Amino acid sequence: AGAGGGEGSAAVELGKLLLDVASLSPCRFIVIGPIILETTVDLREGRGSIKVMPRPNGKGALVTLASPDKSFEAHLDASAVAQAQLAISEKTGKGTVRFLSAEQKSLLTVILMGEDANAQFQSLLGRWGGSVNFGAST
Repeated sequence: AGAGGGEGSAAVELGKLLLDVASLSPCRFIVIGPIILETTVDLREGRGSIKVMPRPNGKGALVTLASPDKSFEAHLDASAVAQAQLAISEKTGKGTVRFLSAEQKSLLTVILMGEDANAQFQSLLGRWGGSVNFGAST
């Protein structure tokens, strides 16, 4: 299931996938760059929300996943995300969603946690497939 029809619809599709993942089980969010950030949050039962807003500089959309009290927020530059890959991690054995750039660089990794995470991941895989393309150009 991929998004088509331009950057706006790709950002909406990105938001739908991100919220779908976060709504299924507690998730570990990992960003690896010069700084590594890892955090686990439980946004099940409607505790997560998605906003798609124009970026302040006017270049594309910003997709934000947030908890109700904003103690957790993840902002994704939709123009930078080309693809999401859904797979069982060889390292952890857990269902993992990797948001990648056009160069296949990992931008954000989300690992489903909790007792029923593997069943929830199989459900997610059934809805989205193993790969979702968003059409980012950068």
